[in-house]
Amino acid sequence: MAIYTCTAHEAALSSEQRTVIAAEITRIHCAHTGDRPNMVWVIFETLPPDSIFSGGKPAENTVIVGLFRERSAEVKAQVLNEICTMYKKVTGLSDDQLWVSLTEISSSDAMMFGALLPEVGHEDEWLAKLGLLDK
Repeated sequence: MAIYTCTAHEAALSSEQRTVIAAEITRIHCAHTGDRPNMVWVIFETLPPDSIFSGGKPAENTVIVGLFRERSAEVKAQVLNEICTMYKKVTGLSDDQLWVSLTEISSSDAMMFGALLPEVGHEDEWLAKLGLLDK
């Protein structure tokens, strides 16, 4: 259960690249957290070219921010490393053009399907209670 927001210039990503990136972020997140793919949202935000700066100068940078429930330091490091590596491979950006961060939230700080998120490890019983286990 996560939301990843990728912010870049308007023409920075093609439709094909966005499709690959969304699929890969979903795969990476699920591989390390056990979450279901339909519980991972990837949102692409675009900005005009004169809206991203680094060191006070216009820059062709990208920011990826993920919001998800509490995870171990090891899981967070794996997700960060794999997303960063994947994004650079898909886009050709260098290390100094990419910011990737994860923000943890407690389960009680977010809702999905009209209900507070379950504690990690209790997803199936939560989905069953909502009548969504097989969807």
